[in-house]
Amino acid sequence: MSGVLGFVDSTHSIDANQQVQEMIRAMSHREWYVGETIQDRPANLALGRIGIGIFNQAPQPHWNSGQTVALFMAGELHNHEELALETSENEDERIILSLYLKMGMQAIQRLKGAFLITIWDKREAKIYVVNDHFASYQLFYSLHGGHLVFAPEMKGVLCNPTRPHTLDITALAQYMRFQHLYGDRTFFEDIKLLPPASILTYNLSSPQAKIEKYWSYAEIPYRPNVTFEEAVEETGQRLRRAVHRAIGDKQRHGVYLSGGLDSRTLLGLADQNHMVSITYGEKNCRDVYYAEKIAKAAGSDHYWVDLPNGEWVRENVDFHLELTEGYHSWIHAHGISALPLARQLMDINLSGWDGGTVMGHNDCLEPLSTQAVDDTAFLTRLFYLHNQQYTWPSITEAEEHFLYVAPVWKKIQGLALESFREELTPYLGLRKDMRNEYFCVDNHCRRLTQNMIVFARSHIEVRYPFFDYDLIDFLYSLPTTVRGHRVLYNAVIQKEVPLMARIPYDHDEMLPTD
Repeated sequence: MSGVLGFVDSTHSIDANQQVQEMIRAMSHREWYVGETIQDRPANLALGRIGIGIFNQAPQPHWNSGQTVALFMAGELHNHEELALETSENEDERIILSLYLKMGMQAIQRLKGAFLITIWDKREAKIYVVNDHFASYQLFYSLHGGHLVFAPEMKGVLCNPTRPHTLDITALAQYMRFQHLYGDRTFFEDIKLLPPASILTYNLSSPQAKIEKYWSYAEIPYRPNVTFEEAVEETGQRLRRAVHRAIGDKQRHGVYLSGGLDSRTLLGLADQNHMVSITYGEKNCRDVYYAEKIAKAAGSDHYWVDLPNGEWVRENVDFHLELTEGYHSWIHAHGISALPLARQLMDINLSGWDGGTVMGHNDCLEPLSTQAVDDTAFLTRLFYLHNQQYTWPSITEAEEHFLYVAPVWKKIQGLALESFREELTPYLGLRKDMRNEYFCVDNHCRRLTQNMIVFARSHIEVRYPFFDYDLIDFLYSLPTTVRGHRVLYNAVIQKEVPLMARIPYDHDEMLPTD
């Protein structure tokens, strides 16, 4: 998993550089992993980045001319061309550094992309860690005993020998009910996950840290007067631009192709016959059967990975646990066995990750959620959906206490519901027909299904055009009556990639038409 990392010890009791080198070793899962670091001995800090040799190929960090500001980055900018003209720089890292030197942290408002950034500003004696709107690259951090430590995997943070190993019992309650955690929780009380669109600022002169949000869903305008026909036209154009941007470089691009809608839409919009597509599954299952037809219609170079028995589970379960660190159930791990082949065939996977959510094809837009009579009805419905419909196998309140011995049950009883209520509260003030979806994207998508991206990035890089800023800004501004129930999605498929509308959807074996 690519990312940035760092360690600061204001007590000078631990060698920061030695600590960061150990972190890189702990997170280097394959021979192609690359790590780069710097250290500041007087401040006893060390910063760095880790990658898989595809993105961010220029040596890091990038320094200003006076060697007083250093920048590490994992990921990329989506508005590179616009900002390159403004700054006269060619590399994403140099563009961001140039903007920071001119504008300070206000520069972050200008960035569109999928990224993690660390800035070490000696002039201010401050470290900044920034992620994108959707936290495309995860970052764990801990503040304890004068130490700041952060890394893209929790095992990097756990390298700190001074960290207490205290179980977060609320996290345990969440995981057993929902099969994933919510908000910024981890399994340990003092380790947190950096929220989306956040700036973590660490002031070495204090030493203190604070986290500020620089963007929120509340900034998305509401466009109630957009007609359905206008929505189809604009959505198609924005999605096509997002796909073309994603394949606009010299890397080898491909898709994991199923019989679903998301991957076929991306492949159809790519308009290139040299795209690679990979399908995994047992012979003649729906995914394999329909993916072959989709690949033929799109003209992609198609490969099939057979899953004739359960041995792929035995072969990959340890690696999956190593990469996802227990935050991800095995139910979404089925693509892991195809990763060695994927690395041979492609550099970048165009992922349809949660494209159905973004395009309005999910339970988030059901009337019981979008038209709840009050906040209590809203909470009750969402709690049911998240522990009974969005996970498998689900566990009811009546069954929950059987999971624990009596002393633990006394501590854990009711924590799942109360913590769910706590995490939902900040969303209650958002648009009533959209707050369920915003909550779902930040929690269910980011904390559960995004782990598919986490383990894929051990071998290849991933781009997901459905989370393009401009596309999200438009789709989430629409009334749910225009966007919901797959009607808009089907109309976009018909208009933009009509060949893909002639092949049945694997879930119901019906044509994806309106």
